Amino acid sequence: MSWDVFVCKFSRTYTHVDQIGNDESCLPMGSRAEIQAAISALFAGAGWRDPAWGDYQGPAGSVGFNLSDDDPLNSIMLHVRASAAIVAPSMEWCLRHGWQAMGTSAGTFLEQSPVPEQGLRQWMAYRDKIPGQRQDP
Repeated sequence: MSWDVFVCKFSRTYTHVDQIGNDESCLPMGSRAEIQAAISALFAGAGWRDPAWGDYQGPAGSVGFNLSDDDPLNSIMLHVRASAAIVAPSMEWCLRHGWQAMGTSAGTFLEQSPVPEQGLRQWMAYRDKIPGQRQDP
């Protein structure tokens, strides 16, 4: 169980998934090697068990990185099991690369939100109600 964030690049900036027209599609973000390097630069120590899956474990918690099969890549899915401390650097990372990060549960783009960690906090509150679920930092 994780808070899932879809990262991609569009032809323009959106604030909500409902704004995306049927003629829009994700643009190339970079080669697999470039994307893995960008992930590893932000999430130092990220490991790659195979070309399409990376894992990071740090003080704020863990993030799994699922890369699309395309090369160049057109999307990344982040599977976040971490505290809100992970959100700000992740948003800075997206902005630096011209990418957008959408919280899949709400359909909002995090870097356009006044409270980008709100979706993570809502997910954590939900997770904490489920018996036996691990409590991340």
